Amino acid sequence: MPESNGPKRRGQQYTLSRAHQNRQYVSLSCSLCRITRKYRCDDLVQLCGDIPIHDVAAHFRCEKCKHKTYLQAGYFSIYGPDIGKISLRRLVRVKVIHKPIWRDETI
Repeated sequence: MPESNGPKRRGQQYTLSRAHQNRQYVSLSCSLCRITRKYRCDDLVQLCGDIPIHDVAAHFRCEKCKHKTYLQAGYFSIYGPDIGKISLRRLVRVKVIHKPIWRDETI
């Protein structure tokens, strides 16, 4: 009989869009500088795509210490006593920086 605790197929994973449907949020914390930021799942879907939670931290860098290796992501839900006390970061716009790359040629 096959084991049932192996890796799941990609279509069956719990992704950001399913977490948004269940009214969950993403908590991204840095173990080095001890800072935690909280995001809405639909904002992260616009930036990263519809990915599972264990792939979210690879798309970000800590704003305080500038490291990527210490970030950890997880889901959380807001319950009655927490309403009005939790600060969420919202996506306002995405800024794309165009940088020219030059090449020297001899004529």
